[in-house]
Amino acid sequence: MGPRARRTGRKTAPDAAQSPAVSAALRTTGPRGGDRGGAPLTPEHTIARLEAENAALRAETAKLTTERAILRQAAEYFAGETNR
Repeated sequence: MGPRARRTGRKTAPDAAQSPAVSAALRTTGPRGGDRGGAPLTPEHTIARLEAENAALRAETAKLTTERAILRQAAEYFAGETNR
């Protein structure tokens, strides 16, 4: 086994991780849909689950947008400080 074969991929794991909303949806329904036994979902249950996931993703997007704006402002501030 070469040195590359022993790598664990830890550096890329955070980038490839699922969002908390998707992880929660998979814990609730399982990877194949339905309950953990794989039973099919009713359309109403599917819609409710997707609406909840959509709301969670919108909230996460708003949070990340705010954090990005703050970081951009901080970068501009510190870039100005170094040019003085």
